[in-house]
Formats: sequence, C-alpha cells, structure tokens
Amino acid sequence: MDLKKIIPPEAKTLHDLKIDPDIITDLIVKELFVHGKKVPRRLAKDLKINTEIVQQTINELKKLEIVGMVGGSGMGTDYQYGLYPKGTERARNLLERDKYLGAAPVSFDEYIRVTRMALDEGKAGFAINRKLMEEKFSHHLGYKDVLFQIGQAVCARKPAFVYGFPGNGKTFLCSSVVKLLPPMVVPYAVEVSNQLIRIFDPSCHVPIEGIDLEGYDERWVAVHPPLITAGGELTLEDLEVKYNAKFGCFDAPPQVKATGGVLLIDDLGRQRCSVEQIFNRFIIPLENKIDYLVLGGQRMEVPTDEIILFSTNLDPMKIVDDAFLRRLPYKINVRNPTVAEYTEIWKSVNNKLGLQFDQKNIDDILVIYKHNKKGLRAVHPRDILNIIRDRKRYLEDSNTVITSEEIAEAYGIYFVSNLTLVETID
Repeated sequence: MDLKKIIPPEAKTLHDLKIDPDIITDLIVKELFVHGKKVPRRLAKDLKINTEIVQQTINELKKLEIVGMVGGSGMGTDYQYGLYPKGTERARNLLERDKYLGAAPVSFDEYIRVTRMALDEGKAGFAINRKLMEEKFSHHLGYKDVLFQIGQAVCARKPAFVYGFPGNGKTFLCSSVVKLLPPMVVPYAVEVSNQLIRIFDPSCHVPIEGIDLEGYDERWVAVHPPLITAGGELTLEDLEVKYNAKFGCFDAPPQVKATGGVLLIDDLGRQRCSVEQIFNRFIIPLENKIDYLVLGGQRMEVPTDEIILFSTNLDPMKIVDDAFLRRLPYKINVRNPTVAEYTEIWKSVNNKLGLQFDQKNIDDILVIYKHNKKGLRAVHPRDILNIIRDRKRYLEDSNTVITSEEIAEAYGIYFVSNLTLVETID
C-alpha cells in the first residue's frame, strides 16, 4: 500500500491550505506568545506547513505591528520574530477561547476526501486472509478455531461479539486484530466552522517510521492501524465531540479516531450506561460505517469504517437481547483451554522463566483443579508459575525442577478459597 498516493502534496500558498487564513495567523501569534521568539522555519515545522506561508503571514503581521524582528542574523527565514505589545494583547485574547497549539488543521472536506481514499486503497490493495492470520499469529498458542473465526470476521470487516470467562485472553486477541489491517493516514486536526477538532491522538495513533514525506502535506501523518479501547469508564457523552481542556480544542470521539483500525468496547455490561443504550448509539456506525456528529450547531457526517468488537466476560444472555446479537454476525467464544492447550502454554511459560517442564506437574495440578471443581484458564500457567519462580528466588533455590509441594502451595496462594478477615485469639 503506497501511502504517498494518498497524502496530498505540500501546500505552497495560504489558498492551497484550504482553510481560513486567520487560523494560521492565530496559530503563529499563540506560538510566539507561549514559546517565545522563533525563526519562520521553526514556526513552519511546528505548524507542519511550508516556510513561505509562514513568512508571508509574518510579513502581514509586521505591517499591523503585531510582530517584529527581535534577533537572529542573515536574511529572511533566519531572522527571529517576537510579539509586539499589540500582539501580546491579541494572543491573550485568543488563548482565552482557543488554547490549541501545534499542527495546522486540514479542512473538513479534505479530511473526508483523503480518509475515504485511504480506506478504499487499504481495502483494494491489502489482502486479509488465512495466510496473513497464520503469519501474524504464528506465536500464539492453541485456540486455532477461535483465531479462524476472528480472521474470518476481520476479512469480512464485520463487527463481532467476543465472550468468554475472564483470563482466556479476549482483550489480547481483540487488541491483536490490528495486526491484520493496513496502515492509515490521519490529520493532526480538522477545522469545522473555525473550530478545531483533534484527530491524531498519540495514545492510539503510532506514526510509521522511515517514511520520507518531503514535498507532501505534513498536516497528515501515516500511522499503523489504530486500536481504541473503551472499557467500563465509557459513557454516551464520550461518543460525541468533546472539549479537551488539556489541548485547548475539541476531541474527536473514539469511533472516529479508530477509523481504519479497531474499536474495542471492552467489559461490555459494566459501563455506567446500559448495553441497550450503547447498542442504540452504535446502530448507524455498525450498519453504515458512518456517524453523525454535532459541533457548534453543525451536523457532520464522518467515516467510522473500522472493526468494532464488543467483548464481555459476563453471561451474554443476561446482558444482550436477540436484536443486538442479530446485528453482530460473528459471535466468538474465547473458550477455556483444552488440557493440551493448557500444557502447551505451561511449557512456554516454563521456558521463559527458566524452569524445567515435567509432565508430572501437569498431572498434579489437574488433580487439584478437578478436586476444587475449577475450570482451566489460559492465564493460569503464567500466574501460577510466576509464584513458583518467586518462591525459588526468595529461598535462593537454584533448582529448576518444580515439586508437587510447590505446585500445591502456588495453587493455594493463587486461588484463595475463603478470602475473608478472621479474628483469632491465642
């Protein structure tokens, strides 16, 4: 997938930026107020735009006695510029209502055009199939049937309902789905009715290193397919455009930031709003791959073309109804591991911790599981073997053989049968 076919060429003039020129003026004034004097080249780098555009804007600000040369040597872009008193006053007024600093935004129309082009290019030029799934998940132990179902859902780019007991790797598997998707391009910010909406989020967008974008519009950034996880803290308000006080602008909601990647609604059923409310909010994004957002009274149609996964460790029939499940064609049970899979995971963790594998250890612990009527979980080998390793370190025991006593003790520590406070009298 050639991302340079998607990212627009660098804008050479203010008109080519396709946004209100006052936005560039305001960004320069705020940058000089917050960070002090700068040369135009530095300002251009901060705003991700051509130096000539910055120089042109500064020339206009000089005429208005808002900025002036305050240092530097040489000519043109080597001069440092700072704010005059009139500029300082203007900056303070600007920052009272708009604290955004950083890359200049792209226009809303340009955002829609380039985003759809990137999505179409990704679908046309990036094959998601069994071969890719097996390659990307080659180190994953067991669960071949589950991986097959997940791969099929991602290939179809359809939403899925993922359920199962805690400790079997639902969140890990869902988070790994991004390995199967092509890269994406996103803007740092979008301008809507003179308001800025932040799209690029460093907490979920990871830039692709090594791409030379000289000559291209650097207000766009090439990223790995994004993964957005929303858990029990999710509210319906989080799914709308919200003001971000930290960055001094509006933030796109998670279903917009996840475009081209994966949106994982984790711990479904534990949110402060009901599952039905969440489902009703997602009907349009699920069916049409678009959403409607409102900012400043303007209603916007935006792409939300991503893989939406709903994950829960609660009993599905107690939290969702048939109408919900009908709209999610794939229901994937991340089941408990088989004895063979449990053994395979146990061996792998043994190797990582430098402990010896002995089939007797498996036999011993299976007897304890059966006695306590407890089911196997994929996470148990890691946790139990870490307790055993910790015990050996504490005792300065260099013996890598695991005894039956160590198995029983670690199991007892990990699975407390009566977790309660007990008063004792000697």
